[in-house]
Amino acid sequence: MVAGSPHRSARQSFSHPHWILDLLHYIYGIRPQCDVSSLKVKFSKTGMPRYVLLNGERLFTIRPNDFSITLSKKGALFLDECLPKPHARVWVSEDFGKTVFAKHVIDADPNIRRGVDVLIYKDRLIAFGKAVMSGEEMLNLNFGEAVRVRGKVE
Repeated sequence: MVAGSPHRSARQSFSHPHWILDLLHYIYGIRPQCDVSSLKVKFSKTGMPRYVLLNGERLFTIRPNDFSITLSKKGALFLDECLPKPHARVWVSEDFGKTVFAKHVIDADPNIRRGVDVLIYKDRLIAFGKAVMSGEEMLNLNFGEAVRVRGKVE
């Protein structure tokens, strides 16, 4: 069980801003620059943190095996405001379907790790997805799948 989480019989959501800041800092390597006091963490039946909510709407799902997050559309917009550029961002040259290939990546945060959800930009934020390559690989390779798109913001 996570330190500071309620007993599993409670099955409630509660505000835990320091824990959320620490989680995002661990995943993206930088502390978010926004107010997270209104965010709530909802726990599963087993007592593990499962969702991060804002006004009852899901921003992130916390994966129980590695404590990384899966973004929703609102979560992508939230991270766009919270994380300073270029952190967790990939810039592309062309439109794409469900996959962004490395040959279309113009620029990327070199600190992106495989498996982490990232924000995808063209002129502005257009989508979000799971990084299949590290940021350095996206910049140095000219082939292969760079990001598997989870959803579009438009």
